[in-house]
Amino acid sequence: MRNRFVGHLAQAAAIVLLACGVASAQGARPSLSMLTVTSTSFPDGGEIPAKYAGGQGVSPQLSWTGAPANTAAYVLVMHDVDVAIPAGNVAGDITHWVVWNIPASATSLPEAGPIPAGAGQVSMRGPQYMGPAPPAGHPFHHYIFQVYALSAALELPEKATRADVEKAMEGKVVARGAYVGRAKPAQ
Repeated sequence: MRNRFVGHLAQAAAIVLLACGVASAQGARPSLSMLTVTSTSFPDGGEIPAKYAGGQGVSPQLSWTGAPANTAAYVLVMHDVDVAIPAGNVAGDITHWVVWNIPASATSLPEAGPIPAGAGQVSMRGPQYMGPAPPAGHPFHHYIFQVYALSAALELPEKATRADVEKAMEGKVVARGAYVGRAKPAQ
């Protein structure tokens, strides 16, 4: 009987210790702030005007607010979530624009650029903005503009890829926000 009691007591102590460990680990995790992303180019969730679409499109104006004081740089990732390369791949959507090492003092990117000095950029077409261009016969595609505030600038080569940027961001994201635009195939 005594051995059973000691066994139950040991189990209860282990559960309490485990619960305290989980609670302290959760309490130690910093909370992720939310950025508010806006644009004067089109409404959030609205249709992206033709001037920002296609290979010759100009980049839209984007602004953000709400970054924490420890923000050292920003990253912008624009991607088409309705297309996967190769087909059926959930992680391989189309990269339309990635801009990294946007200075912490910046709170916007102007229409048609330029990107800030010292920032890098890439798309599927090289170091430039690539406007929406859904294939003929497709319904509207959704383009997500994600802005991330980072606790440190990224040390990346000039010809970094989106995968390189996302890997370098690990553990540095302190806030994020998103803005959505829709585009349909050219008629």
